[in-house]
Order: sequence, then C-alpha cells, then structure tokens
Amino acid sequence: MKSIVLFGYGRNGKAVARYLDKKQFFLVVFDEEEKEEAENDGYLSVELLDDQILDDDLIEIGIKDVKTAICMLEDEARNMFLALSVRNLNKDIKLIAKSNDREYEHRYKLAGVDQIINSYEITANRIDSILKKPITLEFIHNIVFEDNDLVFAQIEIVKNSFLDGKYLDEVELESNYNLIPIGIVDKEKSENLELVLENNKLDAEDVLVVIGDKLEVERLQNDMEEFAKWHSQ
Repeated sequence: MKSIVLFGYGRNGKAVARYLDKKQFFLVVFDEEEKEEAENDGYLSVELLDDQILDDDLIEIGIKDVKTAICMLEDEARNMFLALSVRNLNKDIKLIAKSNDREYEHRYKLAGVDQIINSYEITANRIDSILKKPITLEFIHNIVFEDNDLVFAQIEIVKNSFLDGKYLDEVELESNYNLIPIGIVDKEKSENLELVLENNKLDAEDVLVVIGDKLEVERLQNDMEEFAKWHSQ
C-alpha cells in the first residue's frame, strides 16, 4: 500500500501530481476522462470510484491504512464532502485540501482538514522559504494562482499619496484592499527585496510587492494617484 492518496486529476490534481514521487502515491478519480488522461500521462496506479463518493469504495481502496490524503477535486462542495468522509474513516490520516473559497475554510477545519491550501493564507511568514525555492514557488503558482485572478504585483509608492510616509501596519492593506504585502524594495537602502515587517516605512518610489486580486491592485494604484492629485492641489 502506498502512503499517499491524491484525489482528483483536474487542473489542481495535475499540478500536485507533478511534484509527488510516483512510487509513493496513487491516484483516485471519480471521472472516466480523468482516469484515461492520468493513465495517458504515465500514472499507472489510478483508481476510478463511483462519483457519489461512497464510504465503502474509500474503504476498499485502503483509505484506513493511508498516511496522507490530498483532496483536489475541482468542485468545492464535493471536495469538502470528500475530506469529511476521509476524516471519518481515518482519524489519524494527514488530510490536505485545496480551497479557493474563503467561505469554505471554516467548513474544512470542522471536517478535520490539517492543512488548507488557500490563496489568501500565503503570508509573509511563509514567503521567505518560497522565495528561496523556485520549485516551491512554481508549485504554489500552479495550484493556487493558475485558476483565478490572483497575481504577484509590484506597486510603486506614489509621492504625496496616502501610503507615502506611512508604516505598513497603519495602512491595513489586507482589510482595505484584500492584498497581502510580501516585500519592499526600499530605495533609501538598496535595490534588493526585503520581506515585510509591520514597522516597514513606505516612502515615495519604494516598491511594494503584494499578492492579491488584479482588480484590487488596480484599485489601490488608482486610489494612490487620485489621493496624490488631490493632495497636491
């Protein structure tokens, strides 16, 4: 019995499968096309189960003996139900699930998911290792950013805007713009990117690197320009 089971071979499942050792995991799908595609891609250990996600089927594939389960179904509700079913059958399994919907985050936790791969949970505390490991960065891009409008963006601080001269903890980008600050290029110090700290001061022409929705990035840039224009009058 292999130690890892990966559920789903859609966009998310494919991205994860590329980074797993084929000798250590097997695939479980609920769709004939996904099974055929996975086998064509060279994955030999592929199980096709009934799309109703039945406990008996999960038991038959050995879910009670698996150490880690990764739930990557494209449909959010079905993925959550799968995670709940797996946890009910194996109390000791390490359970990982991917979610793009923050409303489901609490449900996943109640379902007993140990680790939620969530676009909005990539914080500055984790980014240090990500920046130092290109493979990890590519992995996260593939399974988190590829199927939505999230981007890494570089925002230059506009002179006389509401960010000019402020400290990061004052501007509350996460609550006001749903943007997660990652790093700063402080022109006064160097051209290198530094990881963000709450006491980082922003000055005109500094570059702030964030993760967030494209539209929110544009809104922040527009607000800065409008504020600076009004403040200069």
